[in-house]
Amino acid sequence: MSQAKAADIDPVLVSIIPNRLDGIAEEMAQTLMMTSRSGIFAEARDFVTGIMDGQGRLLAQSRYFPGFACALPYIIPPIMEKYQDRLDDGDMIIVNDPTSGNSHLPDMNIVKPVFWDGEIRFWVACKGHMADVGGAGVAGYDPNGETVWNEGIIVPPTKLYRRGELQDEVLDLILRQVKVPDIVRGDILCEVGGAKVGERGVKGLLERYGAAVTERHVAAYLDASELAMRERIKSIPFGVYEGEKAIDDDVASDRPLTIRVSITVDAEGISFDFSASDPASPRYMNSTDTFTRSMAALTLFWILEHEESNAGALRPFSFVNPVGTCVNPPFPHSTVLGTCNMAEAVQEAVQLALAPVVPDKIAAPSSKLVMPMVTYIHPEKKQFTVNMDFFFRATPSGGTLGYDGWEIGGPAQEMGMGQSPDPEITEINHPVRIHRYEQGTDTAGAGQFRGGPGHVYRVEHMVPSVNGVSFGSGTKAHAVPSGLFGGCDPEPTRVTITRANGETEPLITNGFFEVGAHDIIEMRSMGGAGFGDPLERDPERVAVDVRDGFVSVKKSRDVYGVLLDPDGKVDEAKTRERRRQLAKR
Repeated sequence: MSQAKAADIDPVLVSIIPNRLDGIAEEMAQTLMMTSRSGIFAEARDFVTGIMDGQGRLLAQSRYFPGFACALPYIIPPIMEKYQDRLDDGDMIIVNDPTSGNSHLPDMNIVKPVFWDGEIRFWVACKGHMADVGGAGVAGYDPNGETVWNEGIIVPPTKLYRRGELQDEVLDLILRQVKVPDIVRGDILCEVGGAKVGERGVKGLLERYGAAVTERHVAAYLDASELAMRERIKSIPFGVYEGEKAIDDDVASDRPLTIRVSITVDAEGISFDFSASDPASPRYMNSTDTFTRSMAALTLFWILEHEESNAGALRPFSFVNPVGTCVNPPFPHSTVLGTCNMAEAVQEAVQLALAPVVPDKIAAPSSKLVMPMVTYIHPEKKQFTVNMDFFFRATPSGGTLGYDGWEIGGPAQEMGMGQSPDPEITEINHPVRIHRYEQGTDTAGAGQFRGGPGHVYRVEHMVPSVNGVSFGSGTKAHAVPSGLFGGCDPEPTRVTITRANGETEPLITNGFFEVGAHDIIEMRSMGGAGFGDPLERDPERVAVDVRDGFVSVKKSRDVYGVLLDPDGKVDEAKTRERRRQLAKR
């Protein structure tokens, strides 16, 4: 920055204005949570709100779903390209097209240009997962689908509002394609409300400081964020680092689907190259280029402990991600699991690549998502309803240097921000009875710092389903999170369904299934991966885990080498001998 420009910058405003933008994004988020029709926003918080400048550069966003950390601004260029100078004050754009910078089809975006003095000075946007987007599957998830057309309705950038007037024909056309129109209508309009709150907040900022002062200090803030990120990147030695992670399979066959990344760290910054990843899956296990980039960047953000996910912090990052792979498939491949299991694998590939050179900054990978969803006719409302049972995705993290993994917090893309729903609210909203929801014994990957324990969840469905689908990865040994530095992998997730007649059978992953009245689905989920050699874990901590039910006496002896006396206290002499024996293996 030149001395002349520097003289125009007030350091206090460089702090105040970005913080106010953060506050506006949070107000937008609170609007979505308080006015949504579905538990997807209010309970699971599967949404993001954000603010971009007139050029579409990310300035601020809410943080309830971290996987969207860098995904939001990709929707702006296609809107600008389509409409150019044909946008007016009061217009709002709706879009969910994955080829238009979106993450996947169920994520519906409402985008509003903010005009000031006749020009677009900012953009405000709300992105949220809809309860349904139509298609042949359940809530947009169709394991048999081979194209995006199987997933549901595709909405390219389209004016939902023109000069402040709702275009009823557009909304009606969208709602006619979905199975729960009342809920989807409510959630779309709650995003509209969030965008209006954002516009009001940004205009208040412009009224106070003026467009020129606001934009000048925003630019200075982005420059400072870039410098801060470049300073943090210096903690990673220059070099080329490679990592890979496989999904259970490509859904169409038993072939594992592998994501590979080569990370180059040099004086220019960090480059992610995904060129060696497997070709696109013929089914829905693919990720859009947008979400691949977002997850790779997010992983670096937390490794480097950089909290500012904005356009300035992203400047040192570059990506090589050619069309044709499972992390940037050609149109019209399905990409609905891009924000789920593909996101988890992208993150783990980056973690495994960088772990050897930044062991003090890395965490062992988190648990993987396996999630059944059931549709049914509500016995009282007599309406088609979707139960997106978010208890299935309340998963733990891996261990890290000095700390065991979180017991809960959601899969990798949620970065500890995931919430477990309220069981009583779930039983009120859906005809289910939750019999069991607790942390499981021996579900965590062992380590000097173990992973968070997985969960045992048992839910009875009181009415038969119209249809059900289960999606995910981590039911095969190669796809569970990988332990680091001698830490152990957890056991794969197991899901079963016990029929009303008492017969129990495995519940297939990435397939459709049916539920009868009083059938019970039970999941024993994997925990997070372990960090460090289990034989180096403090024996007293192992004894506590045994008393708390996280670790069995057998695993204490056979994996951790810790022997306990009849009172549950560590037998130090026997433990030393047992660990000496295990160390020789």
